[in-house]
Amino acid sequence: MPSAPPEGEVAPLDGALPASAAVGSGDRAFGAYIHVPYCRTRCGYCDFNTYTATELGEGVSQAGYASQVVQELEFAAGVLQRAGVEDRRASTVFFGGGTPTLLPAGDLVMMLEAVRRVWGVSDGAEVTTEANPDSVDRDYLAALAAGGFTRVSFGMQSAVPHVLATLDRSHTPERVPLVVEWAREVG
Repeated sequence: MPSAPPEGEVAPLDGALPASAAVGSGDRAFGAYIHVPYCRTRCGYCDFNTYTATELGEGVSQAGYASQVVQELEFAAGVLQRAGVEDRRASTVFFGGGTPTLLPAGDLVMMLEAVRRVWGVSDGAEVTTEANPDSVDRDYLAALAAGGFTRVSFGMQSAVPHVLATLDRSHTPERVPLVVEWAREVG
């Protein structure tokens, strides 16, 4: 995935939503989902919008992805505001993928800070990232906790080695308890 906005119309050309978008908006729960489409390998069972380095090809970098997401969050906040959608804080923030934890922890924190800046995040909100057990270490998890993440969803899929191999998963069953313990230790 290039570090540039997608081609095509990402919102109405005039940046406006229909008036119906604002009706009752203050009564609806508000959550933010941030998609990080990168994976080290493509798992055989996965139908999500994800890309490996091989699929992306040369010259495509993950480096600017977080900055592009921040710009998109700011754009979306403006569209909602112009449509008259009532301001309210996100009650949940979820980073999914792909494997969000292939990005540097600072990039995930930067995107979370943008959600906080443009919408706010409710006190006690669940802030989650998906992670492959192989894509994190204790320091990475500590950086996420310090940045405001409250939950990690480890995609273990199975604890049986031959099932993991069939599913094209890279981690071992033994890795899961280790990363769960690290997550508990760092908060």
